[in-house]
Amino acid sequence: MAGLMDVDTRLLSALDKLVLERLHDGAFVVRGEPPPWFLRLGIAPPWRDTPLRIDRALPFLEVFLPEAERAWSAGGAPSVQSDGWTQMTEDDEALHLEATALCVGPSRLLVITRNDALFHERRRVLQRARELRLVHEALSREIERKDVLVHCIVHDLSGPLNSLLGVLSLLREQPLPERCGALAEVALKAALRQRELIREILDTFAAEGAALDAPGGDPAEVADLRGAVAQVVEALLPMARSRGVRLEGPPETGGGPPCRVVGEERRLSRVVSNLVENALRFTPARGAVRVLVRDEPGWARVTVEDEGPGVSPAIAPHLFQKFAHGRDPEAGSGLGLYGARIAAERWGGAIGYEARPEGGARFWLRLRRVGAAGEAGGRGAPGET
Repeated sequence: MAGLMDVDTRLLSALDKLVLERLHDGAFVVRGEPPPWFLRLGIAPPWRDTPLRIDRALPFLEVFLPEAERAWSAGGAPSVQSDGWTQMTEDDEALHLEATALCVGPSRLLVITRNDALFHERRRVLQRARELRLVHEALSREIERKDVLVHCIVHDLSGPLNSLLGVLSLLREQPLPERCGALAEVALKAALRQRELIREILDTFAAEGAALDAPGGDPAEVADLRGAVAQVVEALLPMARSRGVRLEGPPETGGGPPCRVVGEERRLSRVVSNLVENALRFTPARGAVRVLVRDEPGWARVTVEDEGPGVSPAIAPHLFQKFAHGRDPEAGSGLGLYGARIAAERWGGAIGYEARPEGGARFWLRLRRVGAAGEAGGRGAPGET
């Protein structure tokens, strides 16, 4: 048995582990063969089986010993691990140590381990964390500068544009010659479109910032999807009539029960409006645009279908990327669908496109339903079929 104990102590010494036993008076004795680094701490011999105040040689232990009592007390923790610390030897070498308190039979032991590899790994992780924090701070400053620049540009564009809209609105009310009236109407529509583009830019940048602040959606944000769809359809009926397009909304939106989903009311209306406006823009006269709302387990889905030419296969994979649009003169800035995707993903939903077999385009938006208890259903949007 004694031979086995000698092997164990030599093994612990080879692993850079120092085994101490706590005595009843609070002193410690070294058990077995100590590791080489212990001999360089300046502890005067004799130290083997001789009581010594180890906390004087290793000052960090004065902080750890009260915690170690939890392992040494009856019914306490099986073991207690210290944080790592650095101890200097007499020849100024840094030792990276950590301590473990435990009981083996009646013996209350303190095992001190030299672990340079763990120390260097922790230091590497901390250094990487500092580097990432600096990168994050630099990125935050860049985003802030970009936001300030965008808002300044938008502000400078909005002032003159509002004046133009006011003047053109007044001109349209005047008894102008037919040719002049038509030109004023064209200019007013162009100015209104320009105002919508400015709002699109602001909405997109606002959605990007919100997605960074709260990815995954906030279940406290609740909107009525059916109500939003009904308002959008009603608001866009004049545009549909002016283009000779039939706009059909869900029959139940007028009096059906609310369809509560995770989303912000104003932004949700803007997303749905963007999808419907695009469909109206690309649907020829005497065609139809249909807006459907369908319930799914834990989810609600809005589908906007049109009878236009559909989306080019070359453009379809990039539809929801920033500034993606086709060559059609009716195409917008390429920010509307991108902003819609950012908003949908922030709410924990999804948005997509598919070609209709009978021709035309089908855009869909899927959002998490909110139950009676105010909790959103589902964890992730299932794949669209």
